[in-house]
Amino acid sequence: MTTEVRRFLATEALYGIGIGLYSLALNLHLLALGASGGQIASISAVGILIMGIGALPAGMLAGKIGRKPMLLAGSMLVAAGAALFATGRSLPVWYAAQAVASAGFMCIETTEIQLLFRYCRSRREESRAFHGMFAVFTAFTGLGNLLGGILSRADASAAGHAPSLYASAVCIAVLSLLRMRLLPAERAAGGSGGAPSMGDSGDGGRPGPAGADASGSGLRPRAEAAAGGASGTCDAAEAESRGRDTTDKGPGDSDRREAAETPASGSAACDAKEKHASRRGAVKPPVSRERRPAGRVSRLPQGLRRLLRNRSLWLLASNACLIGFVFSFIGPFMNVYLKFRAAWGDDLISYVYTVNGLVLFAASLAAPKIMERWGAKAAFTGAFLGNAGLALLLLIAQPAPVFAALLVLRSGSFSLLGNLVDSETMSSLREEDRNLYAGMRAVFRCIGSSLSTMTAGFFMNAGDYHTPFLIAGVLLIVNFMYFRSRVLPLIIKRNDNLRGEPQAGGA
Repeated sequence: MTTEVRRFLATEALYGIGIGLYSLALNLHLLALGASGGQIASISAVGILIMGIGALPAGMLAGKIGRKPMLLAGSMLVAAGAALFATGRSLPVWYAAQAVASAGFMCIETTEIQLLFRYCRSRREESRAFHGMFAVFTAFTGLGNLLGGILSRADASAAGHAPSLYASAVCIAVLSLLRMRLLPAERAAGGSGGAPSMGDSGDGGRPGPAGADASGSGLRPRAEAAAGGASGTCDAAEAESRGRDTTDKGPGDSDRREAAETPASGSAACDAKEKHASRRGAVKPPVSRERRPAGRVSRLPQGLRRLLRNRSLWLLASNACLIGFVFSFIGPFMNVYLKFRAAWGDDLISYVYTVNGLVLFAASLAAPKIMERWGAKAAFTGAFLGNAGLALLLLIAQPAPVFAALLVLRSGSFSLLGNLVDSETMSSLREEDRNLYAGMRAVFRCIGSSLSTMTAGFFMNAGDYHTPFLIAGVLLIVNFMYFRSRVLPLIIKRNDNLRGEPQAGGA
């Protein structure tokens, strides 16, 4: 791995600790201050809607100002949101804190994976870096969960779980400062990895996490199979090379040089065309390009043109919506289910979250090995159907320890599924489509997540902590049918094309 990738993964540990503290403490903090399950679901839904509304503009903005500045700004906003949650004692303040934190998560989700891939030299390194990032993140998320439980017990006089939220804000703020110092800008990273071109294999053939997305995610995470096919790698490398020529020599220099080198060949070609035309008869005037039906589309911004013309982006974004819809029935409310269905205290919940972090870490490590050994079709089939089976199993009434164990296992298996989807989709995109897809993935995932969050809140308000698992299981089966028919063929086709292409940097 390149130096930039190693630095990125090393600093990801702080993000894992911060999010571990945040994810454990937030819902418990709000419950301790008198919020109901329905209010917590509403706060979460508002945050998801904010992410959905701003994700696509954020992805486009990242293409203009750079991914690193967006990533740093997102980290600082998340830190500010955590601190605001810790100080707030009323519903309006909690909504404001959620808005700030959601804006930060939106910036992170639409830039983090793409920036990491930008530091890689080959598609194989992208896959390793992606799963390495999640392995580091999930391992230290478990540590953050454990620290959150210790902080809560150490300061019993504090209202709610404010110490954990303050510690989360500090960790994520320090993360921002370290990445500002250690990570190079994207242009500077272009030659640091020792690769001929940062777009060689990582950029090749991408269309457009869903993860997350989303990020996808986009899920963040994170496959748009794509436009350009096997020639995508060459096109991306040539485009980048042209960009460097323009930067170094100024606009027009390359054209002038080519014109100076081949005046004779140009005139010879013209003479040949004239002779050929005279034998065929009168030459018809060329049709103006402005009269083509695509003329109106060509006047749109480049990002919107790619969005309108790339069918794969829409197929993958729709998949992100389905995954987001499934995830938010269970994932964001894991501690709420443990508190009210298993009737466990905060201490026990913190231990469950710590074990959950270890399971997520193991799932992150297992994801690339499963993909390499089983292949895309078998890996995705097992991940989708296994998750559906666990969700339906959680519907059944069972002892609290068994319920907690199955809940943790489901969390790990869903993380595995999300990592597989995000990695294969984002890594199959062209460099120029990644920001656009990350934004679309986040938007569509947030649409699904907001709908399921509000639905889950409705059931929790009614004291029903079983039905969300039934809905999640059925939706996973529906999602699998869509994924197998629409998304998986794109991934398999792109993987088949890449087998005949050389990997950059000798990877």
